Amino acid sequence: MAAVMEELQARSQLYSETTVAIEEPNYNCPKCKDTGSYLIRKKNGYYIRGVEVEQDYYVVCECNRILKINKLIKCSAITKEFQKMSLKNFSTDNVHPKVVEMKSKAKQYYAAFEEIRGFRQNSIMLIGQPGCGKTHLLTAISNYLMHTKQVSVLYFPYKDGINNIAANNFDRKNEIMDRMKEVDVLFIDDLFKPIGGKVNVKSWQTEVIFEVVNSRYLSNKPLLISSELSLDDMLYIDEALTSRLFEMSQNFIVTIQKDKKANYRLRKVFE
Repeated sequence: MAAVMEELQARSQLYSETTVAIEEPNYNCPKCKDTGSYLIRKKNGYYIRGVEVEQDYYVVCECNRILKINKLIKCSAITKEFQKMSLKNFSTDNVHPKVVEMKSKAKQYYAAFEEIRGFRQNSIMLIGQPGCGKTHLLTAISNYLMHTKQVSVLYFPYKDGINNIAANNFDRKNEIMDRMKEVDVLFIDDLFKPIGGKVNVKSWQTEVIFEVVNSRYLSNKPLLISSELSLDDMLYIDEALTSRLFEMSQNFIVTIQKDKKANYRLRKVFE
């Protein structure tokens, strides 16, 4: 019996002397430990027996904002290359005067966004000459809205988006259209893009865009629109659709008439 007790005591001593190393979890945010908030203690101005009482406060962690922005960017369908586009890196050196006006209008729109977003006239259209920076400027606005205002944006390149609907035999049409209707800001790039210099828009394509635009028109949801076509060209395709786009963007619309000197891709040709 004495031998047994001696062995148990030896084991107990060995266990107490053993240090168990507990690894700290690998948190994405060490500050809040991935909880989204962290605790701080602050004096609250109350005293008990001459000692100021501390009170616990929970503060929303900065990582929350970063996570939300990253999620918005991922859902926007804006590519990594387009995520680099900003108003600052859009050069207006030696460009067509209309391009300068276009950048100015984009800056005005972004500055006014919060004020106008709930009204009917809450959209912007940059239309006309290819290669003058319409997509860059509207993508820049999209990036700023996501980063600074945590506004959800969906990038819908007209040609690829329409082809995607057709390629899936329209199985996902309602799903895609619902997302286009519901997102905070919808960016339709190259609306009714000409193919080989010719505009060939099928009736079902017009119906898809009209249904989306009309839904956003009725619910006062902003649109960012770029197109190589003029308003007259778009009116010829669908007057009801184009008139809604014009009403929504009339305070922020720039048309650049066809002029190859405004095409930055061809700039060296005219230098």
